[in-house]
Amino acid sequence: MDKKFFIHLLHKYNNGTATPEERRLLFSYYELFDADPEVPDLSDTGKGQQIKDQVRGNIWNEIDRLEARQDAPDPGRHKLWFSLAAAILIVVSAGLYFYPQIPSVNAGRITQSYQNKEHRLINLPDGSTVIVAAGSKLNYPSSFDGFATREVYLEGEAYFDIQHNASKPFIVRTGKVATTVLGTAFNIKAWPLDEDITVTVNRGKVRLAAGRNTLGILTPNQQITYNKHKADVVKRHVQAAEYLSWKQEDLLLDNVTVLEAAKILEDRFRVSISITEEPVRIKRFTTTFLKGESLEQVLKSICEFNDAVYTYDKQEAKVILSSK
Repeated sequence: MDKKFFIHLLHKYNNGTATPEERRLLFSYYELFDADPEVPDLSDTGKGQQIKDQVRGNIWNEIDRLEARQDAPDPGRHKLWFSLAAAILIVVSAGLYFYPQIPSVNAGRITQSYQNKEHRLINLPDGSTVIVAAGSKLNYPSSFDGFATREVYLEGEAYFDIQHNASKPFIVRTGKVATTVLGTAFNIKAWPLDEDITVTVNRGKVRLAAGRNTLGILTPNQQITYNKHKADVVKRHVQAAEYLSWKQEDLLLDNVTVLEAAKILEDRFRVSISITEEPVRIKRFTTTFLKGESLEQVLKSICEFNDAVYTYDKQEAKVILSSK
C-alpha cells in the first residue's frame, strides 16, 4: 500500500469517515507504517492500540475463514485474491518482517492454524514436534519446501523440539520477537494479554531478536524475559525443568505413530525406548497421556492399541517395544 494513501485512510478513520472496506485495509496494513515518523501518532487518542488489537483479532479470524473456504468451489477467484491481500498482516517494525501464512490457491499450500482446548502434540512437516499448551494458537505451513527458513507463529505457550537443519533455520514469531534455532528444544510463553514474552532453553542454542536488535543468545538452562511495552530484557540462569512442568499435564496425541509417542515418553519419564520392528514404529493411534499415570500404565495402553508388547528394565531405565 502507498504510504500517502495509508495516511489518508488513517485520517479518515480518525475523524470517523472511513468506509468499512477502508477500515479493513487500514487494519491489515497499520503496523507496516507504524514506525514511520511521517505517520500521525494515535497513541494519545487510544486509537492506535485499538487498531492493533483489531489487527490481531481480524487476521486470525480471516485465516480461519479462508481455510474453511479452501475446498469450496469459487468461480470468482479474483475476489478471493482481494480478500487474501486484505487479510495479510505485514509488520515492518524496527526491521522485523511478519508474514502470517495465508492459504495460497495456486501454490496448493494450506496453512494450518490450530487453537486447542487441551495440551496437544503437533508434528510439523519437517519432523519437528511441538507440545502446544491449552488455549494457545499455532500457525504453520503444510510444508516448508521452497522456503529459506522454517517459520511458525505462536500465541500462547508451546514447547518446541526442533529437527536440526543447518541450511534452513527454524523461526518462531511471537509478535515483535523472533526466536531462531537450528536444532534444539525450548519453551516459549507468549500470551497476547501478558506483558512479557519468556523463552527458556532446555537443549541446544537459540537467538532472540526484536527486529534487527539481538536480545540475546540462550543455551541450556538460560532464560530471557522480554517486556513487550517497555522493550526491557532480563536474562538469567534457571532450571529449565521448573518452567516445563505444564507438559506433565494431560496431553492429547492425535493420530501419532508409536515412534512419535515413544519420544514423548522418553522425555516425560526419562527413559530410553527402543522399538524393534518397523511395522510397530509406524502404526498410528490416538490417545491421551493423563497426568499422574505411571510409565507402565501408559505402555500397557500403547501396546493394547497397537498389538505390541514391552519389556521394562527399571534399573537401566530402558524399554523395548515389539510386536506380539
